[in-house]
Amino acid sequence: MADPEVRKEDRHVRLDRWAVLLERDPRQIIGLLSPSWAGEDKRGPLFSSPSAIDVAWDDPILRVMGLKSRARDDVKAFFGLSDAELDRIVAGSWRVRLRPAWQVAARIRNVGDPRAERLVVVGVTAIILILVAVIQWLR
Repeated sequence: MADPEVRKEDRHVRLDRWAVLLERDPRQIIGLLSPSWAGEDKRGPLFSSPSAIDVAWDDPILRVMGLKSRARDDVKAFFGLSDAELDRIVAGSWRVRLRPAWQVAARIRNVGDPRAERLVVVGVTAIILILVAVIQWLR
């Protein structure tokens, strides 16, 4: 669950700022980090490109707003994220080590307001169900 100490409005503004920073150069390649459940010795970057956390840290406005460091715990606390939400934004795997900045920004926006993403999932599910029903009816 997200950090209850960060007000909903502050969280929204901070996440939106982070997404905007990434959207400034949507083709920039963002290096992903190991997931939070990986051991401490395996939590480093998976690739040498700057991570989404580096992009946030490089912004003086986010630092003035209170972003203390690049450490995961500080980033989680500042943006009001849970481990799962932070992993959704910044983590990769041995197969996916890089993402374009626009994809990371979309993940930030979906974490900040998951309603749009849920609507897409519901819409796609409805279309699949309708197609299956039509195919069954035509048989």
